[in-house]
Amino acid sequence: MTFEEAVKEYLSEPCKSGNPKNEVAVGCLRWMARKVPSGLRNPETGKVQRYTKKSALKHPEFKVLFDSTSGRFAGRQMASIRKIDVTNMRKSLLNDKGLSADGVNNYLKYLRAAIHYAEEELEIEFDLKPKIKALKGKIRQRYFSPAEARAFMKYLDPLRADMVEIALHIGQRNANIRLMRWDWLDKRHEVLSIPASETKTGEPLECYLNADARKVISRRWELCCEMAAKHPLQCKLDYVFTQSTPQHLGKPMAKGSMCRGRWKTALAKAGLPSDVVFHSCRHTFASWLLSEGTLPKELMDVGGWKSVASMDGYMHLVRGRKQEVSARIEGRLLR
Repeated sequence: MTFEEAVKEYLSEPCKSGNPKNEVAVGCLRWMARKVPSGLRNPETGKVQRYTKKSALKHPEFKVLFDSTSGRFAGRQMASIRKIDVTNMRKSLLNDKGLSADGVNNYLKYLRAAIHYAEEELEIEFDLKPKIKALKGKIRQRYFSPAEARAFMKYLDPLRADMVEIALHIGQRNANIRLMRWDWLDKRHEVLSIPASETKTGEPLECYLNADARKVISRRWELCCEMAAKHPLQCKLDYVFTQSTPQHLGKPMAKGSMCRGRWKTALAKAGLPSDVVFHSCRHTFASWLLSEGTLPKELMDVGGWKSVASMDGYMHLVRGRKQEVSARIEGRLLR
C-alpha cells in the first residue's frame, strides 16, 4: 500500500471524539503525499502570483509552480518509510520551508499517527518502523492585559473586534467563536450551548454569558437583522459573526483570514507582538479568571478544558493564591 493510500484511509476515520480529522492533519499529510501547487507564473511577464484554484481556472495558460518541499513520500510504499526519511523531512521543514519547531511538530505528530494507524489497523509491516520524536519548541502563551486588549480592539475592524471581545469573556476556541450559530443561544442570550460535534473534546459544552458578553451578542443581533432586512433573498441568519461584504454576505470568516491583514495591522498599531493569535484570547480568559481567585477545576468547567495537564501552563498564575491560602493558618499553634 502506498503512503498516499494509507493516509487516505487514516483521514477517513473520525477522531476519538467522533469528529472528522481537522484541517491541519489533512493539510500536513497531503503535503507529504503529493506535490502541492504554490504559485502561477505568467508566461508573458514572468511574474509569479500565489496559487488558488480560482486563479488557475481563470488563467489556464499560466504555468503552475509547485512547493519544492512537498510530495516527499509521493509514490512511496508506506512500509518503506524509515527514520532517515523523517530526519530529512524535518530538516527541510526547518531550513527550506522556514517553519518553527512548533510548526514542524504538527507534521511529525500526524505522520506518527498515520504510521501507527497503518501498522495497527491496516496491518502494514514496516521494513524498519521509524521512531518519531517531537522537537523542543518554545513555551509561548500570550496574554493581554485589559489595557492591551482595549488598544488592540480599537484598531480592529468591527467584526474581528466583536469576536475578540466575546472570546475574552467566554474563552472559547477560534472555531467555536467564528462558527457560533444563533440556535446555540437561548432566547435571552444568556447561555451558549455548543454541541458535541463542534467541540474539541467531543462533549457538549455550556457557556454562561456575563453582561459584557451579552452586549456583544445584542450588537451582533441588531447588525444581522439589518443585514437580513437589506438583503432578504441573499442573507440567512445562521451565524452570529457574519461578514457584510457582497461576496461573503452572511457567511462566517474563514479560519485562515482571521489573523491576517487587519489583524496584523492592529497588532502593530497597538504595539503588541506579531505572534499574537486568536487563541491568545483563550489564554487571556484563563489568566484573568485565575488572577481573580478562580480555582483551576472551576476554570476547566467554564472553559471546556478536559485534562488537568492542560492547566500546567497557567499554574504560575495561581502560586500567589496558594501562598495566600496557606498563610491562613499562620500562627495557629501560638494562639
